[in-house]
Amino acid sequence: MNTIAELPKKLEDWTFDTVISLIQKYVDEPSIFDFKEVLNATHPEKGTHAASIRRTVCSLSNADGGYILFGVRDRNKPASTLEARIPGILLERDLRKKFQEKIASLQRPVQFNVIPSPILLPTNSQRGIFVVFIPQSPLRPHIDPSTGVFYRRADGGNADHKDFYEVREQMMYTEERLRKVRLFRLEIAQYQQITIQLLQLGELVITNLLRYDTSAFKTMLADICGFIPSSSDLLQQLLEVPITAKLINDRLTREVMPSIAWNRTPAERAKPILENLTHLAIRLTVCTQELDKFFGPLE
Repeated sequence: MNTIAELPKKLEDWTFDTVISLIQKYVDEPSIFDFKEVLNATHPEKGTHAASIRRTVCSLSNADGGYILFGVRDRNKPASTLEARIPGILLERDLRKKFQEKIASLQRPVQFNVIPSPILLPTNSQRGIFVVFIPQSPLRPHIDPSTGVFYRRADGGNADHKDFYEVREQMMYTEERLRKVRLFRLEIAQYQQITIQLLQLGELVITNLLRYDTSAFKTMLADICGFIPSSSDLLQQLLEVPITAKLINDRLTREVMPSIAWNRTPAERAKPILENLTHLAIRLTVCTQELDKFFGPLE
């Protein structure tokens, strides 16, 4: 188990044996794993521990990503046995929320996944290991405003300072990609505008000449799909948009043909189109809300 690729593909597939194996091989590849004994420290270590979590998350997201295992002692702390290195954490409610609160101040916000349920200790069902996966961030570089530092993952699993040139290079790359995100979001906004206009026509929708331009949608989506978290179904929702829009285009085109209209009223002809428009309007609203959540409101 020397690389992330050799770990279980899903966090829900992690077991206590997975953790044991990582601890045994941790020295071989420390940069993608970080062990922390607790999630919620008590005074006087509460502030410094939260800062340590922010540094770790920042450094992982700015580098190649990796895993944080809460409930495992750092390798520098003495432990008489392998099991002694795994005291576990108390199984409280809302561990995801507690973790989110600790990194909420990072700029830009960092996406992460957590294990669905902590891995219980074989010897104590009240304690367990809470695993968090931090992917390489498409929005990197991230900064901890409390220190004003952009961190990167260094040898030995430490959080080191990124230099000026590293930060500048990542910023230029990310800003270029974010411009593509903005262009795509403007395309979504245009789809919404067209959908509203067509719905407002009611039965008269069958006589209009307005159509969706679906030719570039998937190409634009391909340019920004790396920004969309894999844990979200947003990508699938977005892929459905041009399919529904093309269906509406085709229906509208058929309705202007004289042979199509001879035995149906305008209301009957318009009904399936308006239904598709309603479905599209709902999907576009959901997609916009999710994009706002990831990138903030579109200015």
